[in-house]
Amino acid sequence: MAAPIFRAVILVALVSLLTIAAPGVAAAADEAAAVNKVTNLNRKALEAYSKQDYDTARALLKEALEVCASAGLDKHAIRARTHIHFGVVAIVGFKQREVGLKQFRKALDVQPDIKLTKQLATPELQDAFEEAVLAGEGGGGAATAGGGGEPGGGGDDGGPGAGGDDDGPKPTAVKRPPPRKKKGDEEDESEGQKGLFFFGLTGGGGVGLVKGEGELDPNAHKLAGAGFAVAQTAQITPEIGVFVTPTLMISGQLRAQYVGGLNGKAGSVAGCGDDMFCAPGNGAWAGFAKVTTLLTDAPFRLTLGGQVGFGNIRHSVEFPMDKTCKASATGGTQTCVDTLAGGPFLIGPTFGFFYELGDTVDLIVAVNSALGVPKFTLNFDIGVGIGFRI
Repeated sequence: MAAPIFRAVILVALVSLLTIAAPGVAAAADEAAAVNKVTNLNRKALEAYSKQDYDTARALLKEALEVCASAGLDKHAIRARTHIHFGVVAIVGFKQREVGLKQFRKALDVQPDIKLTKQLATPELQDAFEEAVLAGEGGGGAATAGGGGEPGGGGDDGGPGAGGDDDGPKPTAVKRPPPRKKKGDEEDESEGQKGLFFFGLTGGGGVGLVKGEGELDPNAHKLAGAGFAVAQTAQITPEIGVFVTPTLMISGQLRAQYVGGLNGKAGSVAGCGDDMFCAPGNGAWAGFAKVTTLLTDAPFRLTLGGQVGFGNIRHSVEFPMDKTCKASATGGTQTCVDTLAGGPFLIGPTFGFFYELGDTVDLIVAVNSALGVPKFTLNFDIGVGIGFRI
């Protein structure tokens, strides 16, 4: 009776995960695609800017802002960075300082701690940017006046001859505030993971080495040396963690396992039901404390870490010399498939990757290893799932 219940719990958990996560994953994928498109348009605009092809650079940045508007990226850092680049092109390429100031203010409205893109900064641009910062701190001013600035708007985005902003009086020079400090350099992407708390759920299978005595029949089912255990198993692994630094996470993970393909014996030493037909345990639980380091930049982040835990990992092992087992009390005899449990102390390295589907969602692929003692196992779980950052 326990086997169907345990199997149903796992099935319900996986179906619930997919039902809840599917809309969010789809939306996150759409957002990630839009962000990638805007990032590429910015890159192409900067290439045109470096060749002094200012008209092309401006057109590409207008297109990038249109994508931001249609994809709902109004508060995304990539929109702020696009306004910064637009301001640079306006000031340097078209000598439209007021247009540039308004673009800088739009960037600061989206991301107050943004800085000029490092490789583009010049004294002229830095002076204009700091003036935009001061205007914002003073309550707005020329940098936020007017209703333009978006693609297809008024003079904010125009080139020569767009009107309004080109010929107006230049702002009076003001005392510049001290530069605001930001960890790392001025780029819009941070080096670490966004979000402080992490919630993840993965599912998959496991393989490994095991030795010892079978749980169904310890006398007939023995592995004196380590033997390969067939992966007739599945597990789900919910995880909760916190990022103590942008690239270092500590977490706790629960491992719930189901082992299939087993059979039993009548009157063996394992716990038997009313029909005196005995079968080995087909479930196992273990808990782990984990440390995970992010090794590469977004969106594809390789991970490396370690885990220690307590519990059991079960493997199914076939014993060809024993053909006295049955799938059920009334079934015919067949080759015995027994379980060997490793643990309860578990320790091992982990590795894999996170792929950012959006600002708060990751695709997770993980390989978690565990050396079990005093009952030996060297197990490798391969899991795929999703994680949420808040």
